[in-house]
Amino acid sequence: MATDTRRLAAETVVVGSGPGGAAVARDLAVRGRDVLMLERGVYHKEGNWINTFRMADRALTLASIEGTQMVRLLTVGGSTLSYLGTAFEPPAWLKEKHGIDLAPYVEQVRAELKPTPMPERLIGEGARRIMEAARAEGFDWNPMPHFIRWDQLHTKGGKLFAGSAKGAKWTAREYVAEARAHGARVVTRMEVKEVTSKDGRATGVRGVGPSGEFVVEAERVVLAAGGLGTAPIMQNSGFPDAGQGVIIDPLNLVYGVYDGPGSYRDIPMGCGTLDLQDEGIILMDCCDPWPWYLFGLVMGGPKAIASFRYFPHALGIMAKIRDQHAGYVKSDGTVSKPLGEADQKLIARAHEVSTQILVKAGCDPASISFAPPRGAHPSGTVRIDDQVDRDLQTKIAGLYVCDSSVIPEPCGMPPVFMILALAKRLVAEQLAVCWAASDREVT
Repeated sequence: MATDTRRLAAETVVVGSGPGGAAVARDLAVRGRDVLMLERGVYHKEGNWINTFRMADRALTLASIEGTQMVRLLTVGGSTLSYLGTAFEPPAWLKEKHGIDLAPYVEQVRAELKPTPMPERLIGEGARRIMEAARAEGFDWNPMPHFIRWDQLHTKGGKLFAGSAKGAKWTAREYVAEARAHGARVVTRMEVKEVTSKDGRATGVRGVGPSGEFVVEAERVVLAAGGLGTAPIMQNSGFPDAGQGVIIDPLNLVYGVYDGPGSYRDIPMGCGTLDLQDEGIILMDCCDPWPWYLFGLVMGGPKAIASFRYFPHALGIMAKIRDQHAGYVKSDGTVSKPLGEADQKLIARAHEVSTQILVKAGCDPASISFAPPRGAHPSGTVRIDDQVDRDLQTKIAGLYVCDSSVIPEPCGMPPVFMILALAKRLVAEQLAVCWAASDREVT
């Protein structure tokens, strides 16, 4: 039986509720603007491993056609529900190569979220052992800055993967809540398919919700569906070249076993080094929580599952590498992401250094194992100076993009800080100015 198309309207429709969409919606709502947020996922309960698998696109089995696993959460707050709160400031090349000065907006993010390094008292035994070994090998290994309220952290480190750790870790849900408190509307289970336009100007979006098709009429559209979600919408909206070239910041976990407490007890990605950043490598202590660790072993077969008994004594180092643009995202969501020769050399280099540190920490060299690379931050699919200009606007007036897809260069670092600063800049320098001009015309 056919159903009527659901029709909604707003000044600004924001597609996606991750860091970019939530920050844009929140800052517009605080200014008193009419904002409608559309989220494909729902309000999953935090801190629950079963719900974490439910949040994940294809229950953590999302992968490129080449087999590289990628992590993408479809839930209110997006992938910030499972990120670890790391707060790396935007790279200098964003201003030097693309003329985008985020300095004032970085200060705003600092003032609001107060990123600080993990306190000494929270460095666990495994993490400290890795840190001492790394320093002995000549690396400047120290606590890393995080969007975490350390005085409120009263949970096991692994729980940071499963939500906000009872409010200690900042997630985009906080900005969603603030946006709603200032009048923004949030509608879940709404999958946007395309942006509508007329005479070169955006007029809204259309898609499919729980009760069938929907249409939203809006004066401004901000796409923030993420590095894998925005490109298909753009392709369906008249941008056939969107989605060409994918960055995933391959995440590589190296494990070793010794006779003491393992990394699973520690705050993941609490400490690390940037000494190899110029090469394209960041190293941090990290161990997958046991459900994810076991899930990975199950994928490896019975022999791999048997090694789970060593999990309590496994030390882990995570390397993020700066990969190259490659592959594509199609309109149906299919992803190709080959890892080229240069990427493989960086992965090998990261494995070499991680092994060196773990052996120094007392791990049996025969116990060293490498998890397959996974895509940590899918991005770069709707790039600045390509599909969008430096103000994040497309060739369609009133259509903007603000999420990881706009990142123009490979980063090799967590992008949340950069996305938040870009969102604040978009509202302050573009959207708020547009509305002010429109309001003057009305009066």
